[in-house]
Amino acid sequence: MNLHVVRAGASIWSIASQYGVTPNAIQSLNQLPSSRIVPGQTLLIPTKARSYAVMPGDTLSTIASSYGLSLSALLAANPQIKGTAIAYGDMIKLPAVSRPDKVALGFLELTQPEADRMHVSTNAPYYTYLSLFGYGMNTAGSIIPAKDKPALQAMSQTRAMPAATFSNWTGTDFSPDVVHTVLSNASLRGQYITEMLSIVQSKSYRAVVIDFESLHAADRESFVQFLDQLSDKLQPLHIALIVCLMPITGHLDYEGPIVQAYDYDGIARHATYIMLMSYNWAWPGGPPGPIAPLSLVEDNIRYALQQMSSQQILLGLIRYGYDWALPYQAGEATKTWGVQAVVEKAMYEQIAIHFDKPSATPYLHYWDGNGKQHVIWFEDARSLQFKFQLVQKYQLAGIAAWELSERFAQFNPLMTDQFQIQ
Repeated sequence: MNLHVVRAGASIWSIASQYGVTPNAIQSLNQLPSSRIVPGQTLLIPTKARSYAVMPGDTLSTIASSYGLSLSALLAANPQIKGTAIAYGDMIKLPAVSRPDKVALGFLELTQPEADRMHVSTNAPYYTYLSLFGYGMNTAGSIIPAKDKPALQAMSQTRAMPAATFSNWTGTDFSPDVVHTVLSNASLRGQYITEMLSIVQSKSYRAVVIDFESLHAADRESFVQFLDQLSDKLQPLHIALIVCLMPITGHLDYEGPIVQAYDYDGIARHATYIMLMSYNWAWPGGPPGPIAPLSLVEDNIRYALQQMSSQQILLGLIRYGYDWALPYQAGEATKTWGVQAVVEKAMYEQIAIHFDKPSATPYLHYWDGNGKQHVIWFEDARSLQFKFQLVQKYQLAGIAAWELSERFAQFNPLMTDQFQIQ
């Protein structure tokens, strides 16, 4: 399919005519609430062609090589290109190319039975694993049970493999102190693993996802020991072990404690897959900005590739945006929006969407009912396209999507347009 960025004055009818499709086809694919599109909005167009967004450092030769094409075939598909001149952000067409096989991991935060069932049935056809987020940790270091029965029942009717996420989420935050209680005590580590295995086997989970965030530097070695013990138990059962890792680029000043806490190399030796949580460089309570800027995402991939196989890496991708009131006040509450909700707000209120080229990230401004200005930084199909291309560029194993209850209508269609999901 093609990606099209709406220009001022364009209508859904004029765009449909340009591509030889119907307005209804565009509206349906993008799940638009109306035909009132806005400048800067990125649309998926249901055509047989495939778009490629030119990335920094790209040449036509490197693009052709990445997709197994000849330079002449790429030029033939793009008669608008004069010579070989392309620029960052240009949209070009790829001739018919095969979709590479990839693993897709989707996270679902458990909420209410009916909602959980609906999210499973909607998303299961697109994913290799659906990981249910609900097994947290209490102050004693024991596992908090998850209400996963409705979601597992719904998943049993699909081909997606169920995965269980075990985290140090206490109900209010990811607690490094609570998980330290487990990791620093060999006996408690063993008890935790035994309790986890009982849950996994009794509920027929096919993968275990470990999401221990904000670890203390002192837990670096014990975390690897924990994964070593856990992997020894899971391998004979043919249960995959997926570990979520805080993002490290190797060059940001504040990364010292993260580097000390997360031994990428040691962790990767015991994991089937590594999920790089390549996002939240702008976070709730912190200053506004792009959540997953392209250059930092790529730096995180490069850092990881120095210490693990590309075929272990699942690139973490987000389905949300953050809303900051302006002027920014340190610590002020930040609202989370699903991507679809941001797009619908822009359409209902006819707000233009802007695109920050350095970070390859969209944003918009609006005024609330109290006359206060806000900025929402979020993802859209264009920013997502860049990140899918990083998966192809570095031959990664696949992607991991956080989180499926956050509506992002373009995510699954674009993913399956790019990849053949295992």
